[in-house]
Amino acid sequence: MIELNFRAEFEISRASEEYKLLIKNLPEVFVGKVERLQNLIKILCSAAKKCMKEKKMHMAPWRKHKYLQAKWLSAAACERTAAQPLVAVAGFPGRTAAVARPRASMLTVEFMDNMPNMIRTAVEVV
Repeated sequence: MIELNFRAEFEISRASEEYKLLIKNLPEVFVGKVERLQNLIKILCSAAKKCMKEKKMHMAPWRKHKYLQAKWLSAAACERTAAQPLVAVAGFPGRTAAVARPRASMLTVEFMDNMPNMIRTAVEVV
């Protein structure tokens, strides 16, 4: 998972010194596993909640744990499921290649539906 503007997502204008120190130690760009991001989100959201409560500030919805989980972790889940399966390449042990997905044109579907008589069977040429 890569997030280019990670630290800025957690910055607060009137933050406590403790929270500022925590945010200062965050990387500007996050590169890591989804599990690590989950843990960081949980810690940072609880720290933000504590800071906001101490300062008697409203906790905006986009700073809440569930929102940030949905923002980053649902995107990560989509990327993981969208990866194409790999198959072994014949004649090259240890090598893999992506499985080709069948493609269909929407124009072909409409054309074939409107002209059912255009479909002909193949004829063997001798």
